[in-house]
Amino acid sequence: MHELTIAQNIISIAEEEVAKQSDSGTVKKIFFKAGKMHAIIPESLQFGFKVLKKESKIVNNATLEIDEIPLRIKCKKCGLEKNIDEPLFYCSKCNSFDIEIISGMDMFVESIEFEDEKCEEGEVGV
Repeated sequence: MHELTIAQNIISIAEEEVAKQSDSGTVKKIFFKAGKMHAIIPESLQFGFKVLKKESKIVNNATLEIDEIPLRIKCKKCGLEKNIDEPLFYCSKCNSFDIEIISGMDMFVESIEFEDEKCEEGEVGV
């Protein structure tokens, strides 16, 4: 269950960002993006987050918003770009296996919303 480790990393990132911003802040919401290639089960990640956040004064009342980045490929032969649901790495147009993954491999905290304001943190890796 790698979701538990990811949940701990999300909490650590949020705590580090609060420490950078102010010593007494608390987090209201964390916006997290995960590429489909990571095969994260959102329910498991939410469960792990809910269990682990209880140990932190900074994120214990926070919610976690998870957004999945689709797995997108591009055929190097014919240029077709498309989202795929299964890891079948070939071009459905020309049947070439010469493709590249152009999205769906990322995983990052997109932003953190503090109790009184929203602070855009960009792509903070997990």
